[in-house]
Amino acid sequence: MANPTRVEAIAETALQLIFHADNLTATKIQEISGDILALAKNFDTEITRVRAFKIDIHWKSRVINAPRAVENFKELLHDLTSGLRDKIIEIARPFVDFKEGLKLLSAPPADPGVSRLATAFTEVENFIAALNILVGDIGTAVKDASDLTQLFDRVLKDIEHLDDLFLPQGSARTKVTETYYKRNA
Repeated sequence: MANPTRVEAIAETALQLIFHADNLTATKIQEISGDILALAKNFDTEITRVRAFKIDIHWKSRVINAPRAVENFKELLHDLTSGLRDKIIEIARPFVDFKEGLKLLSAPPADPGVSRLATAFTEVENFIAALNILVGDIGTAVKDASDLTQLFDRVLKDIEHLDDLFLPQGSARTKVTETYYKRNA
């Protein structure tokens, strides 16, 4: 986005002075836009990490404990999906708050003796204040949600330690017949 023109800069200054709308600037909107693009890029990077993840579990010498494997993978998927859901809800929360604020703004004026001009100006002022809060909250939520690395690190760490899925390597064996051994674990 190019630098604001003189007229845009004057309009921003007027908004800030009259309505204390420090978040309703081209710079702030551009910053939020950049954070959203960084969030998308971060997500792409993490998906690439998951796709490129390699592990050598020595399958030929391992015995899977299927019930434990199913439960651990369910927990792993739950951690990933709930973590992503929480980040999306965090970004959506300012919009819900803004909508609720607009419902309060649309209530009829308490004093019918107030002039229509004063009422209209108050409504505009309240709307701009609510919009200013929305933009600030969105900026904060996007910054907070952009750290997907911790979530994916936790998931990849769980995948690396698949020992929970297998019977222990050094578990004792019991001789059942001359050629057949049974694991005791």
